[in-house]
Amino acid sequence: MVKDEISIYTDAASRNNPGKAAYAFVFVKNDSIFYSFSKYLGKKTNNEAEYEALINALKEAANQKFKKIKIYSDSELAIKQINGEYKVKHENLKKKVDEVKRLSMYFEKISFANVSRENDFIQICDKMCDAVLDKR
Repeated sequence: MVKDEISIYTDAASRNNPGKAAYAFVFVKNDSIFYSFSKYLGKKTNNEAEYEALINALKEAANQKFKKIKIYSDSELAIKQINGEYKVKHENLKKKVDEVKRLSMYFEKISFANVSRENDFIQICDKMCDAVLDKR
């Protein structure tokens, strides 16, 4: 059985870029969060942490057997690199983009979109990141 399409919102934070970093994501269906996750990453740049959020959200969506997903992030850089609108200049980020593309092949339908950091679900992810970092 193929599960319905879901939306995934991701965010990340790095204090003292690079510095202590965390990411968070939420799975949303019918404007309600039904799954959320956050994790401390150690020392990373904000861009590295944003990619970790995307990669781990994709892994979890695949693990939960979703086949149709829409991913939203407030990271313009990551989304535009994944969508081929921006070149990827740094080798460490090239590897992350390649991982996102590899994981994307699992899904029947997938899209990546940039949204404002004012988005309600992005705000929730942001608070989740802050909570993880405040514990460190």
